[in-house]
Parts: sequence; C-alpha cells; structure tokens
Amino acid sequence: MKARSDFRKGLENLKPFFLVYILVFMKISDSVTRIEGTTAHSYSVEHEGQVVLIDAGMKSSAKKIVDYYGEIGKKPDVILITHYHVDHIGGLALLNEKYSPKIYAPKEEIPVIEGKSRPAQPKSMLSKFVSVFGKTDIVSGVLPVEEFQSQWMKAIPTIGHTPGSTSYLFEPEGMLFVGDAVNIKGSEATVNKQFSLDLVKAEESRKKIMSMSGATILPGHGDPLKL
Repeated sequence: MKARSDFRKGLENLKPFFLVYILVFMKISDSVTRIEGTTAHSYSVEHEGQVVLIDAGMKSSAKKIVDYYGEIGKKPDVILITHYHVDHIGGLALLNEKYSPKIYAPKEEIPVIEGKSRPAQPKSMLSKFVSVFGKTDIVSGVLPVEEFQSQWMKAIPTIGHTPGSTSYLFEPEGMLFVGDAVNIKGSEATVNKQFSLDLVKAEESRKKIMSMSGATILPGHGDPLKL
C-alpha cells in the first residue's frame, strides 16, 4: 500500500511538467492554441486582451477545456460555435455555467442548441445513430453570430454540413476555423458525406474555403492546412 501511495505522489509531482508540455505542443501560433482531447477540436484565441473559444467539444470534453484555462489563468470571454453537432456543443452548458461568456452560434441553429427543436439529419445510418445517443444539455441565451462584433474575427457562412455552418477567420494571422465544413487528412480537404446535410452546398463551401489563398485551415477534425 505504501508503494502505491508513493507512486501516486510521484505522478502528482510530475503533473505540472506534463501539463506544460501539452500546452506548448498544441500552440499553433502566438495567439492560437488547440486544446487537446476534445473529440472535435476546440481552439482558444487570445488577442487584444480578449479570449475567444471556438467550439466546445463533447460533454466529456468540458473538463479538459476548463483545465486548460485554469492552467493559463484565464477564461473565455466569448464562445463561437461553428455548428450544432454534439461534438461541437456538448461542453457548452458546463462552460456557460462556469464562465458566463457570451455565446454566438448560427442563427438557424440556435433553437437546437437551446433545446427548442431537433436538428435536421442526413440520410446516413451513422448520423442517425449518433443523433439518438449524442445528447447535450440545454443552453439558453445564445446569440446569433450576426450580432458578434469584432475588428479581428470575421464570421463566414460555409453552409451545407449543417443549415447554418459558419467558419471564423482570425484575420491578424489568417487562421480559418472551419468546424466540419471540411475535414483535413494530409493535404486533402474533403466534405464529410456521412454527416453533411446538403452535399451540394457543402461542396460549394469547400471550394469557397479552398479559394482563400494564404489562410491556414484549422478544422474540427484533422491537422492544420496552409493554403
């Protein structure tokens, strides 16, 4: 029993080291950090004294986001949601309760986030399965992204994956947060056909994103891709 106790104390002593390593490893730029382990990626942007979180991961991801902000001694002032799928809004309720940030989401998708309607479903069986088991806690007071005012973060409609799918361009560094408007694998940016509601519009949005020469795509799934 004493050996087990000593082992646990050793792990606790090492914990700060591992946290620092992870945070440094996930630093994408001077202003942008990808928070590890949130299923669909969540990103934190710090600029001009404001902290903006892009997407909230799964419900189980919220603690990892809280741990990240606890480690750096800050909190999100604003949360921007790219779309209403469960792996992007699952942690929203806990984060809202803890930080009381302003939350912005696509106008068409706010009723789903606030529990007033059900999301439209693609035809694939996998998406229907996820919709049955992927439940989220209701969040109220979500604002339409059209009301989000920023001199350095621009909302760009990239519909098709969902009715209101929105990307966000961090203009000072050319970082484009696309949610699931495209998935990145290597140097390929593709539409997720199983989970996208309107494949024609999704493909149009993919082309729109790929035309943004010089931008760096930061997807919900996959690694950054410089255009």
